[in-house]
Amino acid sequence: MKFIPSVLLLLFAATFLCIWLLDRRNRHLLLFALAFLTISAATVVQFALWPADVGYNTIACAVLYSAAPLFLVQGVLMRSGKSMARAEQALWFGGIVAILTFFYYVHNDLAVRVYALNFGMGGILLSGAWKLRHLVLGNVVDRGMLWLLLGLGATFVGRTLLTGGTVPSRDVDAFFQSAFWVWAQFAMSVLGVAMGLALVVVACADVILALKAERDSDPMTGLLNRRGLQGKTQRLFAKGVGKPLSIVACDIDRFKSINDSFGHAGGDVVLSSLARVIKSKLRAGDIAARTGGEEFVIVLKDAPVDDAFGLVETLRREIANVRFAGMPGDFAVTCSFGIAKLHAGEGLWDAIGRADKVLYAAKRAGRNRTFAEGLQLPHAA
Repeated sequence: MKFIPSVLLLLFAATFLCIWLLDRRNRHLLLFALAFLTISAATVVQFALWPADVGYNTIACAVLYSAAPLFLVQGVLMRSGKSMARAEQALWFGGIVAILTFFYYVHNDLAVRVYALNFGMGGILLSGAWKLRHLVLGNVVDRGMLWLLLGLGATFVGRTLLTGGTVPSRDVDAFFQSAFWVWAQFAMSVLGVAMGLALVVVACADVILALKAERDSDPMTGLLNRRGLQGKTQRLFAKGVGKPLSIVACDIDRFKSINDSFGHAGGDVVLSSLARVIKSKLRAGDIAARTGGEEFVIVLKDAPVDDAFGLVETLRREIANVRFAGMPGDFAVTCSFGIAKLHAGEGLWDAIGRADKVLYAAKRAGRNRTFAEGLQLPHAA
């Protein structure tokens, strides 16, 4: 019975390994598998007292128990595009192993070893949570990951503070009868399963969100497609009731001649490069999408038409100065823009239609310019 937690943890390790084998781009899943594998191995080493020499067993447990939260934290950080510095990892790992070794071979004190190991594991988890504190403003899955890490780390610290006083200084046999050990086994079983299930849910949610992002994105540029634009602007409209929104229609000037001169591969380079420039100029909350061959739509949040005109003019000049890989040195691309204000109660595509009319007026006026409803044009009915 005492090995049931070890088996459950090992099953989670196998689960994450299988999921990783299906999609090896998600390397954080491999780290999750390693975390559960090492914690499972640690419990086996401790429960079975293998190796039988207490000193060797202490070092083996220190290595495995300290490695497990490091794997877990690194996996959670990697999932969010972050990492724990190797020097910090080495400090945590080396510090825990060194303290446990010292307090066995130099000054034998089991209670100190218990406090050092559990505070160390909790400290690793809490430091990971601190590095991910920005996720408190993320989606529900990201917030869940943050609170899981924070809760697990706090549990190690809190449980040790509450029950660590029952740990004897030297008697190993008495240790396995202490309240600390009873609660440690309970926590290992319950929290291990809870953490494993939670991470499986997160892995599944990540897959679903990735599929949704793929469905709503334009594969050529990485911007939203028409469906993604519709969905994201609906949420923006709901949050920004009463605030000014400007709709910008953009069209690459003489794009057909680019394809004719350089082929579709050259046209693809222009599209992807233009998309990168657009993304680099977006503010927080702005939305950009590719809605057709060479057509783009930008939704500028909290931007009256006058402000939107200045922002778009900066973007237009930036595009005109871009140089494209594989193209002649004198090759340049220009864009024309049309800006319209989103009226209260108006649908997105109605506003885009008005912005398109302003855009066509800019093209008729000579291209490579920005026209805005209410500025160059009184209206675009």
